[in-house]
Formats: sequence, C-alpha cells, structure tokens
Amino acid sequence: MDESKEKADQPKEQNRICNKCGFENIPGSTECTKCKSTQFAPPWVKAKRLLTRQASIEITTSNPQYGPVQERITLSKWWRGEKPSLRDSSFHIVSPEQWETIERVINEEMLPLIGWRTEGDHSARLKESLQSGQGIEDAVSDLLRQRPELLSRLLKSLDAVGLGNQEISGTVEILAQLAALMTNSTSRFRETFINLLQTLPKQSTKSLEDLESLLQSWSLQQVTSVAQIVRSRLSTLELFKNRVMDEQTFEIIGDNSIHRILEKAMWMIDERYWLLQSNATLRKLIGEKMSELDKKQFGKKRPDFVCGSIEGRLIIVELKRPSKTLTIDDINQLETYLTLAEEYSQYTSFEAYLVGNNKDSDLIRRMKHRSNIYRVRTYSDLIDDTEKRYREYFQLLEKTNE
Repeated sequence: MDESKEKADQPKEQNRICNKCGFENIPGSTECTKCKSTQFAPPWVKAKRLLTRQASIEITTSNPQYGPVQERITLSKWWRGEKPSLRDSSFHIVSPEQWETIERVINEEMLPLIGWRTEGDHSARLKESLQSGQGIEDAVSDLLRQRPELLSRLLKSLDAVGLGNQEISGTVEILAQLAALMTNSTSRFRETFINLLQTLPKQSTKSLEDLESLLQSWSLQQVTSVAQIVRSRLSTLELFKNRVMDEQTFEIIGDNSIHRILEKAMWMIDERYWLLQSNATLRKLIGEKMSELDKKQFGKKRPDFVCGSIEGRLIIVELKRPSKTLTIDDINQLETYLTLAEEYSQYTSFEAYLVGNNKDSDLIRRMKHRSNIYRVRTYSDLIDDTEKRYREYFQLLEKTNE
C-alpha cells in the first residue's frame, strides 16, 4: 500500500479540550496552555464554553453504538457526588428545529413569566420611552437591574432615536447624569464627553484642561446640571467621611450601613465603578459561608462588605473600623471571599480592596509580593484624593458659570 495513502487512512489526532476553561489545546497536550489544568474533556467533546464552574455548553459527538455519528449541542452540568455516574448530567440538542423550539419557548413563554428581557427588548423599550417621554424610569431601572453591561452601548445609539429637544427625566442616577448633557448635544459632544469621563481619573492635570475647553461649548443649563452632580457627590463624600470615622457606624446593619452607602457611591473607590451592579445574593452566600467557617470571629453575624460586578469583573471592598490596624490576615480574608465567590458565579476577573485607618509594617512588606488584584487604601488617602478631585471639578464649573 502507498505510504501516503496509509497515513491518510489513519485517524487524525484530536485536539484536547481543557475541562476547566474550555481552551482547545494541541494533540498530546498534558497541561492546558491557558489555565495549566491537567484535566481534559473526553474525546467526544469537540468544543466547550463555560457558563459557571459546573455548567457548560459543548459540541459533542454521539455514541456510534447507537447509530450514525452526529455532532450535537450539549448542555452539561457537573455535580459533586460520591458515585461517578451521578457527577454529570447532560441534555443533547440534536437538530436546528429542536433548538428553534427551545429558543421560542424560552423567549416567548418563559422570559415574560419571570420578567426577563432580551437585548432587543431593552433597546426597543428604552428608545420608545425616550421618544414618548413616558416610562423612562421603569425602562432604565430594568436595564440597570438586568443588563447593566448594555447601558453604554444603548446610550451610544441614541442618535438614531431622534430625541430633538425633548425633556428626559428619571430618578435613576445614570439617566439623571447624562440626560441633561446629551439631550441637546451633538453626537460629537456625546463621544467627547464619554471619552473624557473615562480618562479623568488617570490624567488629572491634562483632563482638567480638556474639561475647561469642553465647557466653553456647553450651554448654561448643561454646566448647571453637571455642577449639581458634582455638588451632590461632594455631599455624599462628606456624609461618608463623617460616618466612617464613627465607630458606632459599624454597628449599623442593613440599607443604612457604611458598606451600603459606599455601594451607591463606588466612584470614590474608582471612577470606573460608577455603574457597579450590587450583588446582594452573592454577598449573602459568601457571608453565610464565612460565618460557618469562622464562628469564633463572626458568630451568628454575617460579615458585611461591598460586593458587585461591572462588565464581568467582580469587585469586593472591605471597610474596617478606624481603631483596627490592617494586617495580612485581612487580605487573606478577602482572598477567601473571592475563592467562595468562584463557587457560585463565573467572572472574567477580580478586584478586592481593603480600606482602614492604619496598616501594620508586615502588611506593607507583604503587599509588595501580592497580586495586583488586591489593593490596600487608608481612609485618609481615599477621602482626600476624591475630595480634591471633585472640588477642582466644581471650582472649574463655577468659574465657567460666572
């Protein structure tokens, strides 16, 4: 037999799909190139995309013992259990018709029952509300609650709505902040403003100069609207400053706790977090687990911390009493929060902040060798930096308003 034909008849070596992250590795790999895991999916799995740590969407091939081999989409869920046969359950979607039926039932019958909306639904509802001037608050509230990552894309598409000079109002912060600026502005202004907003925290001097130039083209109404926002943020900062230095504040639980105040004003931590979506459910799950793991420290009281996400990134912030000196144990506790979070949800990245009045010398030394996921800040740095930045913005706005 011809040697080339003999090689062609041999089965082609298959790429190895990582069971942990779904990355497609070259044949014969013993370790995943992406995540370094040594666990690979069985050969009948051709592709894998993770939904959570235990659930995935896969392309698999059917068992040849039961008929012609065919590729299908498989929804797979891994369970913890003693018996191997009980550790995995799957559902195979074997044809386009079957998928279309599933999609129709979910979109038309199931989603409305629990109040979920698709991206198209949100977009159409927001544009209709802005055009009619009615139902704006409900439309934006639903969007922020269900799909916050869509907000920036939908706002950038407002040109197509043809709003003209209509009045836009709403109690949701993002709409209140952007409506007065964007309603009577050109698309070029909108793009300039959004880009500038993203660079302000990074380039203080240059950005203030750019802001001064941009303000020259604004109307008095627009400048006044922005001044009100900055004034409001300075008031929030003052409230936070007074509360956080009072030891009794840390006894308050619920919506009025110091962590909940910060959760609604995450621009104090980082301007990128002004659209942070709070995750009370995840915070509760982590808190309950921490109470079980460390009954001596927490007892029946769950630990309180800020827990939210933005664009797939999980943000956790822990505030410590002013009388407590921050130590490496506090960073280790943050690390435990993140480890527990991975058990309940899938995130693309993480950032964890520890904030207190003082840092011990051991913590300062050890933080030099810690991942940049972890940040340690003092209340003095946090408050002073934010206050200085916003007072400069406010003075500039007042100057333009004269």
